[in-house]
Amino acid sequence: MGDASTIIVGTAGKAYMADVGSTFPAGPEEVWGSDFTDMGFITPDGLEEALEEERTQLDAWGEDAPVVDLARKRTQTFKLVFRQTTAELLSLYYQVSLANMISTAAVTTPAPKKQFLSFGSGSLADTVEIALGLDVIMSGKRHRIMIARCGVSDREAVKHSAEESSNLGMTFTALAAPGGAQSVQHMITDVPKPA
Repeated sequence: MGDASTIIVGTAGKAYMADVGSTFPAGPEEVWGSDFTDMGFITPDGLEEALEEERTQLDAWGEDAPVVDLARKRTQTFKLVFRQTTAELLSLYYQVSLANMISTAAVTTPAPKKQFLSFGSGSLADTVEIALGLDVIMSGKRHRIMIARCGVSDREAVKHSAEESSNLGMTFTALAAPGGAQSVQHMITDVPKPA
């Protein structure tokens, strides 16, 4: 029988980033630790989560269907489009570590000049990986997703126009977690396990 209370509609959400190896909260209602940085506003499209598998099937003589179906690889991706422009998001989008960015301070005299951030891009030597935390929120329910280690595997084109904000659309791919831990963990409130 259908139960409308089990329908999840992601009416709001947040994304957090930290260094790989950071400790995630122990439950979906717990506050994110101080080592996690709020990544800012996300477009109303929300979060797009995908799970792909590569499988190998083994046949046997005289059998008309595979006798073994093995999962060889599972790839989990998480797509978000950020409305804000911050040093952290630019670091992820352009794959430039924060250490390789230069912030030039504002000058008030003699001629005022604004603060600015500068960096080069295009070097494959700089690889930025993060721990990523995601909250999908609806009417008191929470679906928390914790990715121990991930990198940006795809980027949307940045559009600069008078009709839309210059959004940074990125797809994060979960990578093998340090120490053999689970690469992705889910916590979802109000979903009981059958007895």
